[in-house]
Amino acid sequence: MKRWVEARAATLVRARGLRRNRVGIETDEESAARILAVAQRRMKAQLCTFITSGPDGPTARVVMPYAPTSDLTVHVATSPASTKARQAMSTGKVVLAYSAGLSAAVTAYCDAETVDDPDERRRWWRPLFLAYWPGGPEEDYTVIRCRPYAIEAWAPDAGIGPDPHGLRSGRIVREGGRWLLDMPDADPR
Repeated sequence: MKRWVEARAATLVRARGLRRNRVGIETDEESAARILAVAQRRMKAQLCTFITSGPDGPTARVVMPYAPTSDLTVHVATSPASTKARQAMSTGKVVLAYSAGLSAAVTAYCDAETVDDPDERRRWWRPLFLAYWPGGPEEDYTVIRCRPYAIEAWAPDAGIGPDPHGLRSGRIVREGGRWLLDMPDADPR
């Protein structure tokens, strides 16, 4: 009887255009939207870990990012002579890791570039930066623009961390202007 119920439920799910993916039993578009919503909320944190790759392997440091723009682009202020700036510009890649304790985690894999336009650099200036750059945004100050091309999220409160033990994260990738579910080893049932 149990197998019949499971088979019937699977048939109904497929008939509605749903399937089991790593996030849940829903369309891939619904799963991608849930992951994106978690990322949009969690990436507004005051601090994140900025990870680059250097000659000795990954390097991580805590930074104070700006809240993401509508397309999830994040801006980070730094000195152009800093290790993080040099490594980010050398590879053109950074990883931003956000954590909300035991309730969620978001990792954004980003293309990185420095902001060269002085007016745009001033746009990302904060008064508290005077402690680091007493000469203002014209002196030894730059901004790294981090544009995510992939995002992983784990958020059990949003149903992202599926069975068997809630250990897997959901992943989306940017293709053109859309975010799509990226689950290469998803269960096709």
